[in-house]
Amino acid sequence: MTPPLHYSWRALLPDYAGSAIGLLSSLGPLAFVHPASPVAWVLAAVAALFLVYFGRTVCRQLIHIELDETGIRAKGPLGAAIRWDDLCSLRLDYYSTRRDREGGWMQLRLRDARRTIRIDSELDGFADLVRAVALEARRRGAALDEATRANLAVLGLAE
Repeated sequence: MTPPLHYSWRALLPDYAGSAIGLLSSLGPLAFVHPASPVAWVLAAVAALFLVYFGRTVCRQLIHIELDETGIRAKGPLGAAIRWDDLCSLRLDYYSTRRDREGGWMQLRLRDARRTIRIDSELDGFADLVRAVALEARRRGAALDEATRANLAVLGLAE
């Protein structure tokens, strides 16, 4: 069993900062300006979205990923577990933030018949986790789509 992997405070700091700025920008006018009703509703809806974003960030910080010979577990809020024998699919997607595809992040998505575990590349030890999971998926004959194979090759995990 590998030591539990987690999202570091440093990796989540931009998400915390973004949610704080969004909450302040939307709740500030509600508290100090008292805008017209339609504007107040829009600001309240925006604040609710940033509150959900903040909650999602807290959940990511509290989650710990455990990997062993029987499967993978995401322990914490909204956690899940997938046994290797039940693994149906593995996808590794890349999301670019720039046209030249230089900036961005990866997301690993594991599924069995009922559950999905999503892990993004901000997780400490992400490349090692992807390596271990891809090895298990290949060992069990799971089919990998073209995009997943290409993204594994980018991480140096070509077949």
